[in-house]
Amino acid sequence: MTEGRRLPTADPNGRFARRPTRGLTEGAVLAALAAVIAAVGLIIPPIGVVLAPLPVMLLVIRWGMRTAVLAAVVSGLILLQFFGPLTALSVTGIFAPLGLALGWGVRRRAGAQLTILAASAAFLLSTLATLGLTVYVLHQDVVGQLIRTQVQGMEMALDLQQRFGTPPAQIEELRRAIAVMPGFLRTAFPVLVALGSLLWAYLCYLLARSVLRRVGHEIDAVPPILSWRVPLSLTAGLLWTPAVLFLVSAWVPRLGGATLDAALVNLFVFGFQGALVGITWMNARRVPRVAQIIAGALVISSGLLPMLALAIIGILDTWYDYRRRLAGGNPGTASGDTAPDHAASQESGPRPQASAR
Repeated sequence: MTEGRRLPTADPNGRFARRPTRGLTEGAVLAALAAVIAAVGLIIPPIGVVLAPLPVMLLVIRWGMRTAVLAAVVSGLILLQFFGPLTALSVTGIFAPLGLALGWGVRRRAGAQLTILAASAAFLLSTLATLGLTVYVLHQDVVGQLIRTQVQGMEMALDLQQRFGTPPAQIEELRRAIAVMPGFLRTAFPVLVALGSLLWAYLCYLLARSVLRRVGHEIDAVPPILSWRVPLSLTAGLLWTPAVLFLVSAWVPRLGGATLDAALVNLFVFGFQGALVGITWMNARRVPRVAQIIAGALVISSGLLPMLALAIIGILDTWYDYRRRLAGGNPGTASGDTAPDHAASQESGPRPQASAR
């Protein structure tokens, strides 16, 4: 009677296994949820980019890559029916690889750092591939539209400053800067996309850790930001790359844009590390958070020279470890960890009142 028909398998407890059915059902529900979140993200883009990968990530963790890929395709088809091919391709091609990479890292227990790097790489590649398809297949210059939008916003801000009585000499200088901005943005676009991919992957990981913990999935914590350091080997590579590209660009002028991109990467990486040194210095002197935020805003809005100064401090911090020195030799304090150092606890043992402070 039962020959030629495959019976359902049973688990060790004797119950028939229904995991494939449950996986498909959960995948369908989460695919619809991902499509709804992505549709909301069309109105508020940051919400879509941060929240839409989470259903796909959860499917990878619970049911594997195959079910998650199928759910991503279904969510793309849902968006295709309501918003057209360009929107479906743009949204699904961006959030699905990010969710798949995050879920892969968590499922493989790769650790927070490797998971975030893999997710940012997937996000970067999917974004560049989506832009390439929109340009060469759908003939839509998305990059040009974004650049024109940014330039129009700068021109509106310049008109507002002119109405408020800004000196004509400063207005003319800003106008010249806006005139060269389209070429600069187009050259620096790969670096901006790469840095944005890293930022979004980090934010998605933090949000996923907070959300998935509530449904019983523990994810490794990200190390405190104040403990982040650039390895010496990577520092040497980052510093030598723009120098070599600059020398080679004398014979190959097309590498001028790559030289600018490498310099921007160095400015961001080491400027960020220099900012961590400044935050550690202000924390050691108990500067209020509001004052730290104001100081950061002033540095960012003061032009290129303060950013270069922060980058130089960040480069020197790689060798001299200013954060450890500013924190009194206690790496836990420099990294934001509140756990006391063993030697410090021994010294403070005979003096409980000083230790309590």
